[in-house]
Amino acid sequence: MRLTLQTRWKVAGRHLVYFGLPAKPGSFRRRRWISKRCRALLSALDGTQDWDPDQLPRSLWRLVRDGILVEQPKPLPASLEEAEFCQSCCANTYTIPGLELDGQGICPICRRREQLKNIRNILPLRNRIPASPEAEFDVAVFYTGGKDSSYLLWHLACRQKLRVLALTWQVPFLSESASASIRAAQSRLPNVTFWGKPLPDRALSAIYGRARALQNSVCICPYPAYLLFFPELVRRRVPYLVLGNEPAQCKALLFNQMAPAPAFRPWVQALWRLGVNGKRLLTGRKPFRAGQAELDQLMGMLAFGRNGLAARFPNEFLDTVAESFQAAPELLAPFQEAVRLGRRTGALPALVHVDLGDLGEGYHWHSVKSLLEQELGWVAPEGERGLHTSCRIERCKEHAQWTRFRDMKSTLIPFSALELSLAVNEGALSREEAIAELRNSGMGDQCPAEWALMESS
Repeated sequence: MRLTLQTRWKVAGRHLVYFGLPAKPGSFRRRRWISKRCRALLSALDGTQDWDPDQLPRSLWRLVRDGILVEQPKPLPASLEEAEFCQSCCANTYTIPGLELDGQGICPICRRREQLKNIRNILPLRNRIPASPEAEFDVAVFYTGGKDSSYLLWHLACRQKLRVLALTWQVPFLSESASASIRAAQSRLPNVTFWGKPLPDRALSAIYGRARALQNSVCICPYPAYLLFFPELVRRRVPYLVLGNEPAQCKALLFNQMAPAPAFRPWVQALWRLGVNGKRLLTGRKPFRAGQAELDQLMGMLAFGRNGLAARFPNEFLDTVAESFQAAPELLAPFQEAVRLGRRTGALPALVHVDLGDLGEGYHWHSVKSLLEQELGWVAPEGERGLHTSCRIERCKEHAQWTRFRDMKSTLIPFSALELSLAVNEGALSREEAIAELRNSGMGDQCPAEWALMESS
């Protein structure tokens, strides 16, 4: 028998890594440790060497048994038209190379729908934010003019009647519809304070250049907003920084293994926070509230890189962001000092999550857009994109993530491919609408027209 690695398997260091999404129960087990001898044997495999099945080394026999070593690898579809689609959602073997469907044609995302229905976020969930009369603002949000941030802004300002500080990083790729939506919101929400700020040209060029070298795109939003605004949030002692992502985006972190499953459980979050506060008390510092420890951990990773427990869990995207920040020391230094100050004084906002799916009767894209158009004068993007609606180069991010994953240079499954499938499961849009959005995405061999715009940054 002539053996070779099955399509989408690759030796990486001491592991065999699967660049795909395996069927249940192996959906979250995409790495397999192999011995030094096994690595040596695999390096010699080229599909031309004949092996006697009765004399096959045990380490290779196990891989044959598990379908990792095969005689005939599976071909990859050359287009979306040739792809196998999940019978329940829009997941398919083209936009997610290495996707495994079960015997009923159902993908791992759909198979885990019931199991993950109570999965919310790795941040503390707080759908009701208390007013803070002693503070200048009750809450801050990152506001892009897109669908999700506009809905969050409307909910906090209009439903909860809070004094909101809306922070907009004036990214050079903000879409015309998002800019128009921001202007409309400013005229309709007098109780909201809007701050807009760009990165300085030199810092922007340096950060984007480093990000492009690392991931073939400049898309690292929303993290540069922390460089711009975090020091001011600490100085003004803003009590809450609220993130509002639709449920699909939160669960995509789990499928992309950017956060371990236990981190989504509130009791695990509380136990971890207890440990953090125990250390703070031993050093005479004020304990963190729920959300402050989470923000401190995130800011520490962005400012100084991942260490300790966080370093044990790979997060390619956060590593890219942190390394990109290193290219702009004039912004990184005051950011690092603000992180140190927040740790010493405890004057950090609590980073909490509002579950947009809990604010009404589900997070249905059509009804959310209609509400925003009526209440805020929100302007829909050209082409009726539903997933991400504020950036002109979103398709560039999709293309870069897809090509790097297809070529097995990155373990990150394209964010949009996961999020659209999960959004169908959440009832945000229909399967047919999601497939139509996939056809208009950047996930494919053809480079998006917007690529030249990104390259000019």
